[in-house]
Amino acid sequence: MRKITRYINVAFFVTATVAARNSWAGNELLFPVVCLSGQTAPEAGQDITFDDLLKLVSLGIDEDTILKRLQKSPTILTPSAEQVAELKKAGASEKLIAAMQGMRPLSPQAAEMITDFAIVLDCSGSMKEKTPEGGTKMETAKRVLTDLVQKMPEGLNMTFVIYGNEVFGRADDPRNCTAVKVARAISPLDSAGKSQLSSLIAGLRPTGATPIALSLKTAGKELAKKNAFSGLILITDGLETCGGDPAAEAAALAANKCSFGVHVVGFGTKPAENKTLKEIADAGNGKYYNADSARELADALGGIRKELEVAAKPAEKKVTLRRAIIVHKPPIKEFPALGEIQIVSYGLGSVSVAGTGGYEKEIRVPSATVKYDIMWAPKDKEMLPVPMLRGQVFAERKLVEIRPEDHLGMILIRGEGQPKGGIVISRPSNLGSVERATQCKKFGQVMVVPAGKWNIYIDDDTIEEGFEVEPGKLHELE
Repeated sequence: MRKITRYINVAFFVTATVAARNSWAGNELLFPVVCLSGQTAPEAGQDITFDDLLKLVSLGIDEDTILKRLQKSPTILTPSAEQVAELKKAGASEKLIAAMQGMRPLSPQAAEMITDFAIVLDCSGSMKEKTPEGGTKMETAKRVLTDLVQKMPEGLNMTFVIYGNEVFGRADDPRNCTAVKVARAISPLDSAGKSQLSSLIAGLRPTGATPIALSLKTAGKELAKKNAFSGLILITDGLETCGGDPAAEAAALAANKCSFGVHVVGFGTKPAENKTLKEIADAGNGKYYNADSARELADALGGIRKELEVAAKPAEKKVTLRRAIIVHKPPIKEFPALGEIQIVSYGLGSVSVAGTGGYEKEIRVPSATVKYDIMWAPKDKEMLPVPMLRGQVFAERKLVEIRPEDHLGMILIRGEGQPKGGIVISRPSNLGSVERATQCKKFGQVMVVPAGKWNIYIDDDTIEEGFEVEPGKLHELE
C-alpha cells in the first residue's frame, strides 16, 4: 500500500464587495446619497409598464403603495429572467414580482374592463332594401362591419351571432323565428380570426324573420361561457317580429357582467321603430345609434369601437412557465472545464439523456413525474460524468438554479511518475457493486467528485477509505 504523507483542504471563497460612496466637500460619506433630478414616479391609476415598475422600486417607493398601484392596472407583465434580476437588484421583493406577473387581486376599475364581446347582425329579408347610396342595406352593413372587425382590439374574445339567415316554408312558419346562428363561437380575435370572420361576413345573405330577443339570448349564452366582463352590439333594420322581448333580454345581459352595455344601431329604421330600439339599448345600459346611410352606420360603429378600445383589454394570457434548470458557472478557478450538463433518467436497464446544455443556459426538463439525475460531465473524456443531484422530480413549472459548488468537491493527488493503473475514486454501493465517481491517469489532475465519503485507489491499492469530500472545496493529497 502506498503511503500518503499528508493532505491539505484548500477552500475557495467568493466575496463580492460593493462600495457605494459619495464625496462632498472632500469628505467620504459612509452612506450613499441619491440625488433625483427630473425623475417622477408613474401616476396612480395608469397601466404600469415594466419600466414604470422598475422606476418605482428604484425610487424607493413603499412596497404597499406599489402593490396598490398594480391592483389598479389590468396589465399582466411577463418579465424575462434578466428583467427579474434587474428588479431584484433594484430591491423588488418576491411578493412584488409575483404581483406584477398577475398573482394579485384586481381592483373594481380593472375588473370591469371587458375581455369578451358579441356582435349580433340582422340578416332578415328587409336587409335587401336599398340605401340612399343605392346599394342594399346588407351590402352596406357587411362592408362597414368588416372594417369594424379589422379595427377591433386584438386578443378580445369575440362571438358573432346572426339571425334571419334562413327561411322555412311560408312566412308564418314558426321555424323562421328560430333562425338564429352562432356564426363564430366565443374565442380570441387575432389576425387570422379577423380574416376568417371577414370571409364569413362576405358570404351572408338576407332572407328571413327578425327574432331579436332570441339572438340576444343566444349571444348571452356564448358570453356566459367565459363568465367575464363583456359588451354587445346589435345591428338591425327593424323590430322584433317573433313575439320576443328584446328589452328584457338586454336587461338580463346587463345584469350578468355585460359592463360595456348592449349597444343598438338602427340602420334605415323608421322614427317609430327608433323609440322601441332605444328602449332595448336603455335596458341594456348601452347607447342607441340611428343610421340612415353608410356614412352614418360607419360613424356609429366607429364611435362604439373607440369606446371599446378604451374599455377593452386583451384576454389575460395564461402564462405557462417553463420547467427547466440552469447551472451556473462555479466561481472557482481550479474547477475543471465543463463538457456538458446532462439531465438523465433511468428506465428498465436503460439510460436516457433527456437534455443537455452548458453553463448559464436553460435546459428544459421534459416530465413533471420522472426522476432525473443532473450530471456534470467534464471536458476531459477520460474522466467520468458525476451527479450533482440525484432522483430529482421537477413537479413545478419553474426555473431551478443549480450551483455545482453546492454539490461537488474536487480532489487533486500529487505524486511522482505515472500510476500504471490510474487513480480511481469509488465506494461500495447499496446493491453490492461498486459506485465509481471518477478516475484519471496521472497525478496532478483535478477530479470533480460528488460531496460525501469516498475511497481513493492508486494502482488498485486503497490509499484512503471514507475520505470526506466537502462541496466547493479542493482537497489536495500528497
